[in-house]
Amino acid sequence: MNNKEIIKNLRSEKTSIILDTLKYISENGNKDIIIEVIELLRTTSDTIIRDKIIEILDNLREQYCVPPIIKAIENPDYKDILSILVSSCWKNSLDFDKYIEVFTDIFIQSDFQLAFDAFTVIDNFENIDIQLADTCLLRLENYVEDITNDKKPLYFELINVIENMIKNPAE
Repeated sequence: MNNKEIIKNLRSEKTSIILDTLKYISENGNKDIIIEVIELLRTTSDTIIRDKIIEILDNLREQYCVPPIIKAIENPDYKDILSILVSSCWKNSLDFDKYIEVFTDIFIQSDFQLAFDAFTVIDNFENIDIQLADTCLLRLENYVEDITNDKKPLYFELINVIENMIKNPAE
């Protein structure tokens, strides 16, 4: 199946065609259509299709999928599926280390559950750029007054996690 066919099938009105295409994507991979899959997640209300897409996102193993996921996370049009996208980032084991600022901002701006998912992504980082980490610590410190009480313990733990990454890289 080529990309044109895949995209056409993902936009089909028939659930069976969409599910067959998603199965094909999960078995064969395709970096060029990941954003189409994310768009389908945003637009469909079919729980079977949504569950299949979430399964695909949670099981991604190719690093080339990171930029389109980050692009979707940063896109305000995808705010309704932001928690799914962020949680897939810690479930799929891809390397999001370069995007610590994105996840720090999500932590600061979000409710407890989404903040917890962003925290989990950061906590799973293996290699961290010291300058980016320092920038994130400054952001966190600047927003201490705005952090809600339910997030305060997690907030202080996130600072500890980032500080430990700086002090003990690659641990």
